Amino acid sequence: MGRTTRRSLLVLLAAVVCAGACAAVRAGFSDLLNKVKDRVGPALLANDVLAEPGAEVMLEASLRSGLRLTGEEGRRIQFHLDERRLGEVRSDRDGNASVRWTAPETPGDYVVRVRVKPDDQPDKPVEDTQLLVAVRKADAPMVVVDLDKTVVASGFAWVLLGGAKPMAGANLVLERLAGSHTIVYLTHRPDFLGPKSKRWLTENRFPTGPVLTSTLGGFLKGSGDYKADRIASLKQTYPNLAVGIGDKISDARAYADHGLNSILILHVDWSEDDPEDYEKLARELASLPAQVHVVTNWSDVSAILFERAVRSKEAMETRLRQAARDLRGRRKG
Repeated sequence: MGRTTRRSLLVLLAAVVCAGACAAVRAGFSDLLNKVKDRVGPALLANDVLAEPGAEVMLEASLRSGLRLTGEEGRRIQFHLDERRLGEVRSDRDGNASVRWTAPETPGDYVVRVRVKPDDQPDKPVEDTQLLVAVRKADAPMVVVDLDKTVVASGFAWVLLGGAKPMAGANLVLERLAGSHTIVYLTHRPDFLGPKSKRWLTENRFPTGPVLTSTLGGFLKGSGDYKADRIASLKQTYPNLAVGIGDKISDARAYADHGLNSILILHVDWSEDDPEDYEKLARELASLPAQVHVVTNWSDVSAILFERAVRSKEAMETRLRQAARDLRGRRKG
C-alpha cells in the first residue's frame, strides 16, 4: 500500500472517528478508537458476486489487520459451500485470496463460507465470513438500492459504531419488491465495512441480496462516478436492471443516465435559516433529468413502485424555493 493510499485511508478512518464524536463524549476518545480498531482488523473480508447460471466466477477474499488494513500474507484461506470445499489458497502479500468456481446451473442464492484454516490462524483469531453468489438469468429484473440514508437512517459511521436504525418502512417495501426483483445493495462504503453491513441488513429483516461495496480507489473516486461505473458494468449482463434508489443527487443522476427508474430520497433540514441553502438545493434538483422522482420517505417510494405514482422533482424544487422566499420575507418583516 503506497504512501498516498495510506494517507487517504487514514483520512477516511479519521472521518469515521469524527462522525462518532457524540459517542466519544460519552465513552471517551480512547474507547471510540478501540471500537474502530476492533472493526478494521484482523478481519476476513469477502465480496458478494452476481453471476449467470453456469458462469465461471472468482470468489475473492482478503485478510487484513490494523488501522492501515495491512494484508496478512501466507495464510491459508478456505472457501466452503455447505460441507463441500470449493478451494484453498494462500493469501498474497496484500492479504488477497481468490479461487475460480463454476456457478450452479440453477438460479438461486448460494452462501459460501470463507475462513482461515484453523491451524493457520494469526495470533488474534479471525472470525469466519460469508459471501453470497447470487445466480440469476440474464433477463432477471433487478433493483439497486443504496444503504446510507436510504435504508439506514444515518451514515455508515453509526453502522460501524453500533446503533444505526433503518428508515421507516424500507424493509417492508424492499421485501415486497423482492417477490419480483433481485435486490442489489450497491453502496459506496469501502469493502472493510462489508461484513458489518451484511449483518445489519439481516438483523433488520431486509431481503437477501448481494452487497456490492467499493474498493478504496472506488471510494476516493466519489459516489456518483463509482455508481455509474458499477451500473454500466451490471447492465452489460443484466439489462433488466430497472430501478435505482438512493439519497445523493449524483446517484440519482447516475441511475437516470443509465435508463433506470431513478428515485431520490432527499433529506432536507427545514430548520435551516439561510435561504441560499434551499435555493442551492433547488438548483441541484433542477439539473437532474426530468424523470427523476424526489421523495422524503419510503411510503412515497412504495407509491411509485406499486401504484405508478409520480413524485416529480419540480414539486420539491417549488417547495424549496418557497422556503427561501419565506425566510427572506421574515427577515424583512
